[in-house]
Amino acid sequence: MHFLSNELGLLIGPMEAFRGQTGACLLTPTATLAEHIRHSLARRGQLVRPDSIVTLSRFLEPLLEGIPAATTAMIGYLVSQELLHRPPALFRPLSRSRGLRRSLTSLIEEVGQIPRRCPPGATPAAEAFFAIFDSVQQQLSSRGCLLRPERLRRAAQRLRAVPAAWKPVCLTGFYAFTPAELEILDALKPAGVVLSLPGWEGAQDSREALRSLGFLESTIPDSIPAAETTVAAAPGEQQEAEDIARQILQYVQRGAYTFRDIGILVRREHPYVPLLRTTLERYLIPATYFFQRALHKHPLARYFLTFLEALSSGWDYQRTLPLLQMPLSGLTGEPEVDQLDRLMRERLPARGIPAALDALGWQRFSRWTTTVHTPAEWAAELGALKQIVRMPVITDNVRHGQVIAWRELAAALQAWDEALAQTAALPHPDVPIPLAEFQSLLADVLEHVPVSSRDLRRNAVHVLDVHEARQWRIPVVFLCGMLERGFPQYHSEHPILADSDRQLLRSEGILLRTSGERQREESFLFDTAAQAATERLSLSYPRANAKGEETLPSFLLTSIARKRPVTSAFFQPARPRPLWPKAPRPQPGISHPELRAALKQARASLSPTAVETFLQCPFQFFARYVLKLKPSPPRPQERLDFLLQGNILHQTLAEASGSPLFVEEIFTRLFADACREKSVPAGCVTEKARLELHYNLRRFLESPPLAGASTRSVERGFDIRVSQDLRLRGKMDRVVDLPQRGLVVIDYKYSTPERIRGNIRAHDRGELVQGGLYLWAAEKLYRSEPAGMLYCGLRSEVSWAGWHLPLSGWQDIGESWEQPRIREMIDKAIEASLIVAGRIANGDTTPRPADEKKCVWCDFKDACRIESQPAPLVQVAGGKS
Repeated sequence: MHFLSNELGLLIGPMEAFRGQTGACLLTPTATLAEHIRHSLARRGQLVRPDSIVTLSRFLEPLLEGIPAATTAMIGYLVSQELLHRPPALFRPLSRSRGLRRSLTSLIEEVGQIPRRCPPGATPAAEAFFAIFDSVQQQLSSRGCLLRPERLRRAAQRLRAVPAAWKPVCLTGFYAFTPAELEILDALKPAGVVLSLPGWEGAQDSREALRSLGFLESTIPDSIPAAETTVAAAPGEQQEAEDIARQILQYVQRGAYTFRDIGILVRREHPYVPLLRTTLERYLIPATYFFQRALHKHPLARYFLTFLEALSSGWDYQRTLPLLQMPLSGLTGEPEVDQLDRLMRERLPARGIPAALDALGWQRFSRWTTTVHTPAEWAAELGALKQIVRMPVITDNVRHGQVIAWRELAAALQAWDEALAQTAALPHPDVPIPLAEFQSLLADVLEHVPVSSRDLRRNAVHVLDVHEARQWRIPVVFLCGMLERGFPQYHSEHPILADSDRQLLRSEGILLRTSGERQREESFLFDTAAQAATERLSLSYPRANAKGEETLPSFLLTSIARKRPVTSAFFQPARPRPLWPKAPRPQPGISHPELRAALKQARASLSPTAVETFLQCPFQFFARYVLKLKPSPPRPQERLDFLLQGNILHQTLAEASGSPLFVEEIFTRLFADACREKSVPAGCVTEKARLELHYNLRRFLESPPLAGASTRSVERGFDIRVSQDLRLRGKMDRVVDLPQRGLVVIDYKYSTPERIRGNIRAHDRGELVQGGLYLWAAEKLYRSEPAGMLYCGLRSEVSWAGWHLPLSGWQDIGESWEQPRIREMIDKAIEASLIVAGRIANGDTTPRPADEKKCVWCDFKDACRIESQPAPLVQVAGGKS
């Protein structure tokens, strides 16, 4: 029996022993490492049986038959029951905390066994933990389930019973061994054992234990040359990922390396793996990701859980709507479903299955909400949810990503059955429970059930974490995210089992790492990751985080610079390979004769609002008035917005003009009708808006009237021809007559004084034309000279702004203009309308906002693709641009 040690615990020693033994078995800590070693040997022409290189867990499976394992979900369930019914006094305030339950569950799995006695001097938190641990272990024993250390000891006993049946065993890739794993090694000694361990501080206990078991130690000097090392700083995480993609493409295009010769290492999965996944896919770089995906993150689990939530709520529209947008429902992309989605949003809050969904057969599951079943019966019932999945049609000639998605879906369906089986084993098997209780248990189990789906491409970049990278030897390695607290991570004491408690447990044979040992492990992980590169090692970090704040580079970059030559690389913007040949940039606007005819018809009659919309952005006009696109209905709590409140106020003033004594009744009726029509939910927010609206109405009615003005019309509509091809239409809120002076048009706005003043400034800049068009329409309708245009703001306070002829008593209302200036405003508004009509007829639909700040509130900002438009030319003094 031998064990080999060197600085990093490389696999050369066990591999030499493995090749020299007939029928020997090589054991690794992870399945991916076992697969990597098999592939490495195959590329060298050394073929081995797949079952001769396996994980330690796979090797022990035959010895563990009939000894069920205590799953993480089962431990978590028992911990939650303890916290709910018998919580220690220290944990009682947080007995319903999911965070406490998860922390205790992971701690039980880490400790693995109850000490013979709680060590004297333990903290109160440790004593409370072991009280829960003892109760959980008793319940596990009553169920016949064992924690991992006890299962390994049972396996060691069975190994000792038949020592001659085992062939030589080699182990590689382990950082250290637990006491239970050491018992396995001791039981395998008669068969012959060769293993490797790193020479770092964290493996010292394991090395001493192996010596005491009679293993002979040999030291292997670390003679692997250091790879060429560079350090690069990118502006941000996105640019860092793109720079890695650019370098990969350069290596492959020059023929220096293939994709499988390149690896990308990360300290942890988030945030870099999702970013790398999308970036490499965008650059058409094949990549294999060595990260296990839990079922609760798969779309299948989200679809099923969302379906159960909608079912439990009585098909509440708010909970049912997400199902319409999930691809697994088979409803996405259908025009009828889009119409149903809009209809359901408009009717919120509501519940019940719409008639359009009856054909899906969802109604038959409604009986689940009124029945109770045993856990096993619920598992069988929920297995029927597979019937509501729209299974994809498998075809040829598809992208590899689609193939991976199909494989993951098949694996997720199998994992769903496993999750149901694990959930059914948690509560008492003979006690019926409602669906809500089983669903709550199932949601927790889904977090611990893996979806086993692998990308089996041979020529692909390897993306893996630094733990998985042990024993890998890759020509080119990129190690990204080299920031302080990113790599290395900083470890604090465990809030329940402190470092002092962990030191005391060593006397009981329970070896747990302290925060200091975890911190020292970070440097060791960095060394092993750096040693994985045989030719080129690229270390990178972002100079700024997502908030734009400056980051702190990892101090590990300084440590590696003391060990080997390091060069600095400059960030270069990456250019992704196009997914398809780049099409020529289309000319802005519409040129087809038939479409031009449709545009000509659309602009035959324009309102002042339509003209102003085009002046703000031609594409916004095109989407709203030609395509007639409608935004998604607002949420119920957002429906009583200022626009709806303004409409209520307008209607109230219009009806009250003929019946001023009934204004209270008119307002109450119109407000109730609007809330009922728009499905505005009753509540304190709605009542607050009603009281504020009523107060603003009363304040306007009690304000002094305009001196010398008499009402000529209220809510007067117009539709007047401007030219042969254009008519202007609209509705004026109020027109008043000033004796011997002319007509003044009044437009009510439920806006603040500042907003009203903003409208006046926009008229001066030529962005708004409503005032001039209303004056022109009043002149045509009443055959009278225009005397002014006023805007009346009704929110916060009664405010007046606008333009009018010099009038006695109107000095504090708007601005005084002479008649030629008012006439000039009218002429400019008509001219702008004719220009707009001509541009519409010429097919101008280019996204070109006059005020880019207003794009934030545009309903069509996600469809205009303004970023793809060429930048407008800017006139520079003294030349052209």
